[in-house]
Amino acid sequence: GKGSEAQSQASGGGGWTVAGGKGGSSVMPPFPEGLKRKLKALNYPELDSVSLTGQDYCKIVLWLEEEKIRYLDKLDRKPLRDFSRGWYTAVADYAKELGIPADNLSEKDGKSKLQLLNALTNVATHDIYRDKVEAEELEVSSNAGPALVRDSRQLVVLLNGLNHLLDQFSLPQLPEDAPDSDILAGLKCIHARVCSPNVDKGGQPLNLDTLPIGVPIDDPEVRRAAAVLRVMHGLELQQLQVNINHVINELQSLTADPKTDSRLGRVGR
Repeated sequence: GKGSEAQSQASGGGGWTVAGGKGGSSVMPPFPEGLKRKLKALNYPELDSVSLTGQDYCKIVLWLEEEKIRYLDKLDRKPLRDFSRGWYTAVADYAKELGIPADNLSEKDGKSKLQLLNALTNVATHDIYRDKVEAEELEVSSNAGPALVRDSRQLVVLLNGLNHLLDQFSLPQLPEDAPDSDILAGLKCIHARVCSPNVDKGGQPLNLDTLPIGVPIDDPEVRRAAAVLRVMHGLELQQLQVNINHVINELQSLTADPKTDSRLGRVGR
């Protein structure tokens, strides 16, 4: 199967290894426990030997692609199985196709190796979740009752977006198991930042009670929460527009300068 194939390729011999050349090694930070828990959740078979150095690191990257992500065709994975001098170049190209920054990836750069591995585990986790959602294997439960208690988890769906906003304002992010009371406090904090009046420039505070939200809501607290979500959605749309403009500019750079060959009587490259 794919698992045995990945393991046999990862343990293959050869005179040159990626661990700093022939017989070389470099000092790396310890393997983060949080990242190890991610690999455990993904059922990585060699948790006892995880490392940021040598072939142990290469095995993790190869296993994530062959067993979880499966972005490349089987034949296109050959450069990832060859733990030679060009392995990091091949992995950097692979990461670029996935949209993961890896320009500084090298055997000696522990920070870039850690960032890549963390990003790949996130991609693998997302793909598994999406597959389960499409296969209707996830059971969604609804919590009845309007009361907001300390250990309630009704607002957990807002956590990722809220943490993104907290990061944009350089504020501490909430843990994944944060209760609704903490999420609500985080929303109020973002509200205070977004709506804080700028007295020097004559700015006016944003009134959430009068902000159009597009849906009829009678409860004033729920209406304010919906208004905050509306603001968050607007910020995401702004970033989406920036990304779209960037793509358009890149496409125009490829098409805006055609070459003319008068001998052929036509225009084109």
